[in-house]
Order: sequence, then C-alpha cells, then structure tokens
Amino acid sequence: MARAKFTVDTHLFRELGELLVGRDSTALIELIKNAYDADATEVLVQGRDLNSLETGLITIIDNGVGMTEEQFELGFLRIASRLKDTKDRRSAQFHRRFTGAKGIGRLAAHKLARFIEIYSVPGIQNGVVASQLLHASIDWEKVEAKATLDDLADSDAITIRVEEASRKSKRGTTIHLKRLRRKWTEAERARFFAEVQTYRPPLVLTSPPKSILEHPLLFEAPIVADARSTDPGFDIELTGEFAAGEEYWQNLSQTAQWLIEIDAFSKGGKIRVQVAPTRKGLTEFPDAALRSYKFVHPNLPGGPFFHARILIREGGGGNRGERAWLGRTSGIRVFMEGFRVLPYGEPNDDWLSIDADYKKRQKALTYLNEVGIKEEVQDEEEGLLFLGNSAYFGAIFLTSSSAPGLQMLVNREGFIPDSDYESLVQIVRTAVYLSVRVRAAAKAERRDERSQNRKTNAENRADPSRRDLGAAVRHSVERASKLASEARELASAGKFKAAEERISDAAREFERGALTSERLMTEGAVLRVLASVGTQMAAFVHEIRGLLEIATTVERTLHKIRDEGDWPPPIRKKLADLHVGLTTLRRAVERHASYLTDVTSADATRRRSRQSLAERFDSAMRFVDRVVEQKGIKIVNDIPLELKSPPMFRAELTLIFSNLLSNAVRAAGEDGKILIAAQEGKGRTIILRMQNTGRSVRLQEAERWFRPFESTTTTTDPVLGQGMGMGLPITRNMLEDYGATIEFVAPQHGYKTALEITFPGE
Repeated sequence: MARAKFTVDTHLFRELGELLVGRDSTALIELIKNAYDADATEVLVQGRDLNSLETGLITIIDNGVGMTEEQFELGFLRIASRLKDTKDRRSAQFHRRFTGAKGIGRLAAHKLARFIEIYSVPGIQNGVVASQLLHASIDWEKVEAKATLDDLADSDAITIRVEEASRKSKRGTTIHLKRLRRKWTEAERARFFAEVQTYRPPLVLTSPPKSILEHPLLFEAPIVADARSTDPGFDIELTGEFAAGEEYWQNLSQTAQWLIEIDAFSKGGKIRVQVAPTRKGLTEFPDAALRSYKFVHPNLPGGPFFHARILIREGGGGNRGERAWLGRTSGIRVFMEGFRVLPYGEPNDDWLSIDADYKKRQKALTYLNEVGIKEEVQDEEEGLLFLGNSAYFGAIFLTSSSAPGLQMLVNREGFIPDSDYESLVQIVRTAVYLSVRVRAAAKAERRDERSQNRKTNAENRADPSRRDLGAAVRHSVERASKLASEARELASAGKFKAAEERISDAAREFERGALTSERLMTEGAVLRVLASVGTQMAAFVHEIRGLLEIATTVERTLHKIRDEGDWPPPIRKKLADLHVGLTTLRRAVERHASYLTDVTSADATRRRSRQSLAERFDSAMRFVDRVVEQKGIKIVNDIPLELKSPPMFRAELTLIFSNLLSNAVRAAGEDGKILIAAQEGKGRTIILRMQNTGRSVRLQEAERWFRPFESTTTTTDPVLGQGMGMGLPITRNMLEDYGATIEFVAPQHGYKTALEITFPGE
C-alpha cells in the first residue's frame, strides 16, 4: 500500500494574502508591526517611484533584534510559525505584547510586491554579539511558477546567504520590496498615504498640551501599549513619497472647544467620563463647566477596558490645506497596542452611528435614557446640538491584555461584532452623547439670549417692514422737532454750547428720517412695479406654454427627418447637433413653464393652507436645476416630509424658496453644496435653515442684505439674472405677514453661510 502525503500549492500565498490582508496600507502597517515586535525603537519607511511597477521601491529599516538564518527559516519561511508562541506572547527585550499575527508579515510582503530582499544583522544571541549578516530574497513569481512548495527546493526562488558583518554594521533588519504588484492611481496613492500616516495616535491625544485646558485631565497618560515601563518607545519616520504633508494637530488643539476623556479601566465596576471645555471653548462659552459622569460597565468582568480622548471642534475655518487635513483626520479612531485598527474613523465609516444620529435631528437624547443615564434637569432641545463625525478627532487606546475578548477579523480590518465589541461601541457612544448634553447646558443661556434678541430684532429691526418704516419716519420728525424746541429754549437762556449740540442732534434726526422716507418710497415704488408685472404673468405663462408646444413639435419633426432621410455624414452631423440644441431648449422651456404654472395658477393663490415644506422646496428647485447641473452644485433637501408651514399661499412659499435658492446658487459657486433642513422648536415653532459653501457673510453687518438694492452680484446669469437686491427684502416682507422671521446665523461646520427662518407655532 503506497503512502500518501499532504502537498501545498504555491498559490496558497496568493489565496491567503487576499483573505488575510485587506488593503495595501494594512500590509505595510503589518510589516511595521514586525519591527515593533522585534524590539525596534526606530523604523524608517521610504517610498520611491510608487507609480511604477518596475522601478517602484518600498524600504523598511529598523534597529530591532534582527534575525539569524535559523530564525528567518523558522519564522519567515515556515507557514503558521510558532516562533512567537511564547508563554504570554511578548518580546524578549522590552516585554512588548506581540502585535503581529502568524505569517501576516510574509503575506503583506507578497501583497505589495513581487520580489522581497532582506538584510538582517542580529543583536546579542545567547549572550554573544552576533557578527553575521543575513541576506535573503524571495521571488514570488518564481515561487508561484512551481506547482507545490515541495518543488521549490531545487529552484532559486528563495535564496539565503550568510556572510561576515562589517564592524560598521548595526543590528536590525532592512526589507526592500521591489517590482510592485500594481501601479497606483493618484487617488489610490492619496488614500494609501493618508492611512499609513495615521497608523499611530497623535501626540496631542496621548499628551495634550496643558496650555489648552484650565481643568485637570481625567488621567495624565493613557495606557497605549502593554510593555515594560523601561520601553523607550517606538519612533517611525516616513520619507520619500511616504513623507507626510503639513500636519495641523497643534492648530487643532488650539481651536477645539471641548475634550472628552473616557477611563474604562473599571474601578468598582464604574466607567468615568469627563467632558471639559478647552480655553478656546471658555472664550466662546464663558458659562461652560467641566462635567464628570460615572456609569456601570456594560460587560463585566469581560471588558474591554481602555482609555480614550476625543477633541471636539465646532465650526469651519483655516486655510485650504488645513481644511483638507481636517477632512482626512476627523473621526474617532481605534488603536490596538498603539497601532491603528482600520477602518474605524475613516470618513465613510460610521462605526459609532454618529452621522446617522446627527441626521435624525432628534430633540431629546433618548439614547442616554436607554443606557440608564437620566438627569432631573435636561434641555428639551439638547439633541439639536448633535454633531457629525467631522467634528470629532479622537483615539481609543486598546491593549491585548485589557481587551482580550476583542478578536480581529481575518483580513485585519476591524473586530468581530460580538458582545465585547458592542460594549466598546456603547461606552464610546454614551460618552459622545454626554458631551452633547454638556455642550447644550453651556449654550442654553446663550440660546435663550439669542431667542430674546431674535424677538427684539423682529420688533425693532434696523430694516423694518413698510408699516414700521412709516412709524420710524414719524418718530424721527417728532424727535427732531423736540430737539429743535429744546435748542431754542437753551439759546434764550444763553446756553449756546448746549443749544448747538441740540441743533446737531436734531439735524441728524432729520437726516435719519429723510433716508428712511426715501427707502419707504423706493421700496413701495419697486413693489408696485413688481405687482404690475404680476398682473401680466398669466398671459406670459400662456405664451411660454405655447412656445413649449412649438418646440416639442419641431423636435419631433426633426427627429423624424434624421431617421428617414439618407443624409451624407456632414449633413447628418449638423442635424444631430441641431437636434441636441433643440432638445436642450425644449427641456429648459418645459422646466420654466412647470415652475411658472406652479406659482401663478389659480390654486396657488386661491386659499391659504398648510404646505409641505419639502415638496415646496423641490418645486422651487426646478427653477435653478439647469444652472445647478452646469456648476456641479449639490443640493440636499433634508426637510422631513411631515413638516408643514403655517396656512399660507402655495405660490408664496414657492417664491420664498426660489429667492433663497437663487441667492444660494449664486454664492455656492462651482462644485458647491447647498443644504436645507428643518425641525420643530419650542412651542411647536418650525426652524428652517439653508446653508451653502459659498462666500461668508459677516453676521455683524448681515442685516444690510435685507435692504432693497443691496446686491453683491456683478455678473448676469442667463437663468438667475444679475439680481436687484430685492429677493431678501421681498422674502422678509412675505414672511412677516405670517409672523415669521428670517436672519443670517452662524453656519455649521463645512458651510460658509446660513439663513434661518422661524415660523411661529400654532
């Protein structure tokens, strides 16, 4: 009976590589982890010609313990090596917890390049300083050209050479990855670099500058890795094409308003959370206070137990480079033994459901009640201050010993979603929600003050309605007359200096009244002109619809001529160009006819009724959709379908949105973004906010744009026109008829300008 034996196909490396190494950045980080496990204190990673398959080169140089020939064969060349299977899986010198998995380094090298070259000088071996230099290489193409691993014995696919090391040789290992697997596009390289450059937690989170806080930290230094206290640390330098661009962590630490700290190393089964305002936060919110919380760990005694720090930065700002960096760096990331675990914290990874919660715009923080955290005094609208992922910059520090239940997925990207992982999510989500509560408490007084100011402004606005303008003129005349009478009495008493002051005051009051009167007459005249145009609108719409019928008929006829005629190529091309132009014209006329019919039909002004805000906004979008498409502007309508306006004419609400959209589209510019959202406020008011990424508006002088003829537009758009500066005044007048207000407010992070409309409650 013949004996059988197992054989292994050489394609095993490729199959395992695709399974166990998810992406190129993961592969490179795994090679860096091998240097960490080898007790290196310094690692240099260099990239060169990464867009070339043949000349591209990745080099990793460390000053770790190095490898002997035996260690290379037992560790690097043996599948599922047991070399790291020590009692507690720790390195010999610094007692570091091993971060690498069995064979991942080898597979990472295979994933990145077709050829690997290794130089290694071992350090002290059994008390003796080694003097040998190991030179090994693996040609993966030659390996895979063989059928099985047994066939490699007589080939040069794998070479090992040991020679005498020079006196200048330093211990450590150098790895050259040559003949790269693929030629990366610029976008892929940018993503790769961003991931590699965030493999370690930033210093401002491990050791925050004391200058940014007035309050003591919850803990001085987080436990980042499980190693001896004598471990000197692990420094990595990225050079060549891996060199990091300018980083703005120091700037972020100075501009962030809040710091969240989590101490989940359970003492008595309790987790501690501290939310503190930074010095920057205190300048914006003087009443902000440090708040501390304790709650029961959700998974005792299993864990995980960890430290975490998260900076919160509200609002935009910064130069273009800083804004781009903030976009790449934002998010709450996870680090295991000091190395980042992908994909947590990436721009599109909402592992804590923060973006999902932000989009809900719920007024109450129901999640805190669900996890058992209740407070007697709560802000009824605290949930409206919830921020998206882009406002958080954080790190969660895990170690193998304090989070033994967290198991990595086979591709080294993320953890298995078991109870330990769910506990990690719950703890961090709870801390984020608590930070919303603390921020809401700090802003409550400011919000109440703002609400009162809004009410006062509505009553005493610098640019009031036409009725108020008339009252202002009468007040100025009465005041000026009184001042003149006082001046006459003072002059009769010989108090000439005081009389002169009264005369000056009277002159200024007369001037103020004259200007107000002029505005009253000007606005009234313009409104009368607009009203007269409105009386002819029905006839104009009739003509437009007639033009649409003609355009449709001509387009249909031209299509038939193109299909039925045996035209030579030059004529056919001209007919095709003509057909495209005519189709564009027909669609434009159709779009405008639909919009004009919507705002001028009898139903639009027959009776007032509660209008769906989302539907009216969609209707107004038809007016600007062509220019929006041409400029690449993205418009997001986040108004809940159930929200409705007070009883008003459909045409009025459509025109209000049209005016606001016209201004926003002009301001947003090429590839801009416009966001409109709404929610219920106190007393069943409806607060609607439109934001865009265009030019900023100084809030100190924002009221001027509600004055007639105050327009920043200098060019004429074929759809939007140049603008007379009447859109916002007319919009405000229409809204005032329903007791609503409109004003410029501070935009959210990522936007430049925001307008807010508040409809009164029923």
